Formats: sequence, C-alpha cells, structure tokens
Amino acid sequence: MKTIITLTGRNNVTLKAIEQRDLEDMAILANDPAIAANLRDSFPSPYSLKDAEDFLALIQQGKVNHAWGIYVNDKIAGVITLTPQDDIYRHSTEIGYWLGAPYYGKGIMTEAVSLLTEYAFREMNVHRIYAGVFAYNEASKKVLLKNGYHLEAVKIKAIIKNGILHDEHLMVKML
Repeated sequence: MKTIITLTGRNNVTLKAIEQRDLEDMAILANDPAIAANLRDSFPSPYSLKDAEDFLALIQQGKVNHAWGIYVNDKIAGVITLTPQDDIYRHSTEIGYWLGAPYYGKGIMTEAVSLLTEYAFREMNVHRIYAGVFAYNEASKKVLLKNGYHLEAVKIKAIIKNGILHDEHLMVKML
C-alpha cells in the first residue's frame, strides 16, 4: 500500500487517507444517484457499506494508489483520485472526484482540486492533468475552470450513461 500524504487547505478542507471508521459515512454520502450520474459505470449505484469496504481494500492492496478522502472538519465529505497514465502518456494523470450533497456550494471541491493539482505537479513528475467531464456536469466544469483548467476538446457522443449518448468535455491543466 502506498502511503498517502495529507494535504491541508483552507476552509477546514483536508485530503488524507481514507480510514475504516469513515466508511459508513462515505457509503451514506456516495449512495446518491446524482453522484453516480456523473461518474463512470464502475462506480456502484446504489452504493453500500460493502462498496466502501471494497474500495478501501483496493487501496490497501495497492490496486488504487492515489486516492484521498476529502475531509471537512475531520468528517469525510467525498473522494478525490489521481490515475497516472503509462507508456507514451506517462507525463499525464487523470483527476477524478465526487462530493456528498451536504457539502455542495461551499468551495470544498474547488479547494480539493487545487490541493491535488499542486501536489501532482510538485510531487508526481507530471506535466499534464486532465478530467473527462460529462457535458451536462456544469458544476464540475466550474470547479476545474476555477483551478486554471481549460477546455481542450469536446468529444462528441463519446460516453454512454444510462443508455444515452453524451458529449464529454476534456478539461486540461498543464505545467
């Protein structure tokens, strides 16, 4: 298991390793169809305590190496990840995240993305961070734009969610 460094920001936002004691709260937050609607189908919906336990097991087994819990006042509020790419894309990493509904509209995700973007450029030897955002997910696009990401491309009908084709916005920040 890779050690996850704790990152502390403003507004009582901290990114740190997900702890066993937080899995029940994480499962309650993640069991929101609105979260799953903006994530890949591999994100379970409904989301159970067992799903949270399975995710933590993947981290502990080293199968997910760059995952942080987003904590506000020491309570888990969401999850943020980096997925380093390989081969000719090894200078890039993908950022992904979700936040529980009680924490919306408070600048928490903007702060979390800022912390992790700075960390990735500083510590992971990457030159490019990207996110694929469902075209209808305006909140996620705003978070990335506030952090200096830009729209690099619109991938037309690139994703299918709940049987419907959608465009994907490729948001990028480079060193």
